[in-house]
Amino acid sequence: MKPLVKITENIVEKRLSRLGAIQTHIFLNWNYIAEQYAKITILDKIKFSRKKNSDGQITIKVQNGFGPEIQHATPFLLNQINSRFGYKAITKIKIIQTEIGYIKQLEENDFQEEVFTNDPDLISNVLPDGELKLAMQRFEISRKKMLS
Repeated sequence: MKPLVKITENIVEKRLSRLGAIQTHIFLNWNYIAEQYAKITILDKIKFSRKKNSDGQITIKVQNGFGPEIQHATPFLLNQINSRFGYKAITKIKIIQTEIGYIKQLEENDFQEEVFTNDPDLISNVLPDGELKLAMQRFEISRKKMLS
C-alpha cells in the first residue's frame, strides 16, 4: 500500500509538468524557497516571455498586512529562486495582498517544549536542545514512518 503523499505527489507532478521544469520546481518547493515567508505567502502564477526560460515574473499572494515585509524580502526570494537554477530565471515579483488564512507563527521558545527526548534511537539526541535538534528529530521520525 502506497502512502497518500506518494500518490498525490505523482498526480501533482504530472499536472505541473506541462508548465515546464522551472515552474514545476518552484511550485513544488515553494515552502523551502520562501523559508520563513512560506506561512504568509502563496505562489499564484509564474510567467515567462515567449520562448524564454529567463526574465520571468512570479505573482505571490500575501496575507493582508504583510505586503511591506515581503516587499523588503524580494531580493532574498529572488536570490533563493535563481540560485537553484544558476541564472536569472525570475527577475520580478508581483505582490497581491489578500486574505489567505494566515496560520499563527510559532513563538521562538515553543520549539524547546517539543523536543523528543524519550526516543533513544534518534541520532539527533547528541545535539544540544534547540531548533536544529527539533528539526533533525522531526526529519528522523518522518523518515522512519516512510520506511516502515
